[in-house]
This record gives sequence, C-alpha cells and structure tokens, in this order.
Amino acid sequence: MSGSSPGAAKLYGPHTIRTSRWTGDVAILVYLAMATVIVHVLTGGQYGFQRDELATLEDARHLAWGYVAYPPVTPFFGRISLELFGTSLTGFRFFAAIAEAVAVVLTGLMARELGGSRWAQLVAATAAVPFCLAGGALMQYVSFDYLSWVLTAYFTLRLLKSDDPRWWVAIGSSIGLGCWRQMCAAI
Repeated sequence: MSGSSPGAAKLYGPHTIRTSRWTGDVAILVYLAMATVIVHVLTGGQYGFQRDELATLEDARHLAWGYVAYPPVTPFFGRISLELFGTSLTGFRFFAAIAEAVAVVLTGLMARELGGSRWAQLVAATAAVPFCLAGGALMQYVSFDYLSWVLTAYFTLRLLKSDDPRWWVAIGSSIGLGCWRQMCAAI
C-alpha cells in the first residue's frame, strides 16, 4: 500500500520500506541545515564584530524605514537579535545563520522538484553549505540577499512545474522581500 502519511509503508519492488518524518528526504535536509546553524553558533563569537556589523548594530538600535547603505530588513533582524540576546556576538549573528540554513533546505528542495532522488537532494544541499557557512558568518545583508534569491528561484521552479498562477504571488513576495533587504534587487 502506498500512502502519504508519515510512517506509511511504501512499496519498491519486492521490498517494503517504512519511512517516517524523522528519516524522510526533507528531514535529512533539515538536519544538514541544523548542522550549519550549530557550526555558526559554535564558531560565531571568535573574532569580534566586523566593521560592517558595527554599522548594522548601530542601525538596529535606531530603526528607520531605510538607511544610506541598505533597506531596513538587516537592521530589523539585528534589533530582534539585540532584544533576544543582548550584544552577544553569537546571538547577533544568529538570524543570518538561520537565513543561510533555510537556503540550504530550499536548495535541496529544488533538486527534489527537478526529480532528484534523496542522494541528489543531499548533494545539492551540501553544495550550498560552503556559501552558507561563509555568508552566515556575519550579520550583513548578504545572508538575507542570498535567501531571497534562493526563495525566488524555488518559487519560480514551482511555477514552471505546476502552471499554477498563485506562485506569482510567492515570487512577487520574495522579490519584494529582496527589495527590503537590498536595493539592487529591484534592478
């Protein structure tokens, strides 16, 4: 019997394989993303604030609708970090690490949408890990920039596969989010 619920038995030839939400394809991608967040948390407080982070930190203390260097998304997440973690360096970089981890999961899901097996999804997500580790190491707009472009690519892929016009709303939303984190997204 084939079922879509977690724990349902799936038939593959003469063998029956039990799957669960803890060992499914998406779960493996989430575990990989969680590993990147753990690496960021363990290594994020080693070298002090980078100069661009100091500007973001100051802007996070005085929120506005926009700044000379960037729109308000990065300072907004900086403000949330300040409220939750104080001036902890690791805490300040936490949301950048989360944004990059979500991009790793989305990369694996794009491989899945293209018909990739679990192995292909894992290879695709693993290929995104180096940029995730570099881009999420600092609290800068780059982390949120990368996430919005990966999100736009994922939604575009879903649109092309389904021909469902509702995906245009998701694409527009992710591009709109992109405009709130970096002005060149509008170009």
